[in-house]
Amino acid sequence: MTVGYIISFFILLGGLIYFLYPRYEAYFVKRPKLVIEISSNEGFTKLSKFIRYHPDTDRTKPVNRPEVIKIYRLEWRFDLTIRNNSEINAFTVKMLQHRNLMNLSFNKEINPQKSLKSHQEEIIPFQFIKTIESTDAEFESHYTNIPSDFKDLMLLLEYENQYGKKFYSRYFFNTDSTKFIKVKKTELKYWR
Repeated sequence: MTVGYIISFFILLGGLIYFLYPRYEAYFVKRPKLVIEISSNEGFTKLSKFIRYHPDTDRTKPVNRPEVIKIYRLEWRFDLTIRNNSEINAFTVKMLQHRNLMNLSFNKEINPQKSLKSHQEEIIPFQFIKTIESTDAEFESHYTNIPSDFKDLMLLLEYENQYGKKFYSRYFFNTDSTKFIKVKKTELKYWR
């Protein structure tokens, strides 16, 4: 008689797991996977503008000497592509920057009211602006195709599945890769 109860218990337990697991998987496991890709913008992708001579520069010397320090404003233009690489729609998509980053300027924002459907993408043009002090000889080392400051930059995407469960994608500029890393609530206060 006890063997019959044990078999009945396991059959009941198996049926319960069979019933609950798809719901657990839909809520916690199945997720949208948003990735970021950076590419050069159409047209002029980088610009330099002479602002003025450095205050310590001796004005009595010829201005075309290599040791004269000049101040430049450098600007790079890129397209940021956010793509949903999954079969699940992403809802309430937000793009967050680290609070100490002031050099990125996005031309438009993601509409959090609009979902990013499966395999859909959104392109956001942006600029990276930097002011440098440089001699003529050092200028080319600052004026590269990709800014050297990109090695320290990250972007964070926050989005939800259809059940309201939040997921995150973190884009690393230095490796041009997206990682699906869980973000702690204590860390979110450093992103805006």
